[in-house]
Amino acid sequence: MKTKELIISTANKLLIERGYNAFSYKAISEEIGIKTSSIHYYFPAKTDLGMAIIQNHSKALADTIEKTKDKNALEKLNKLFLYYKRLVQDDKVCIVSALTSDINTLEEPLRIELIKFSNEVIAWTASILEEGHSQNTIKIVTDVPLKAKMIIANLMALMQITRIEKSKELFDQMTALILAELTTQDRQIPKNVR
Repeated sequence: MKTKELIISTANKLLIERGYNAFSYKAISEEIGIKTSSIHYYFPAKTDLGMAIIQNHSKALADTIEKTKDKNALEKLNKLFLYYKRLVQDDKVCIVSALTSDINTLEEPLRIELIKFSNEVIAWTASILEEGHSQNTIKIVTDVPLKAKMIIANLMALMQITRIEKSKELFDQMTALILAELTTQDRQIPKNVR
């Protein structure tokens, strides 16, 4: 891995573990064994690094969208849920959640990049809902963008709740409930979430 990518990867890890305001170039340099001046060479300001982290997530989302373009809507929805489930399994949060806790202190360019990425996730979720409706696998939704936001908000909240309760099974139960409410097929709703 090249130095720039290593810096971004390490900063991403620290951001998710500690939050944006709680990690520093010094912490990155100690983690990967380079001088802070090397980090400043690639990212003169912490905002530049934060934007690079979000752009990496945006690229990963675009790659996922491309890789799943031939899948049906339910497979895409399950892929979306799987992303959040993996975060839960690793006791992590998504980049949006990690940065949102510091939203009032983020510089405007970083805040705008975060909003842009968040909108990309919501737009993909909305497209899945629309595609599922056309495939007759997802129920009609009167306000698709709002429903997409609700799904993402639920997934983000579930990540936090499972961390608080230390119950990773809760995530599967709740996503099964979300799926049951969305789909046209009869699905068994887990008993312990009724």
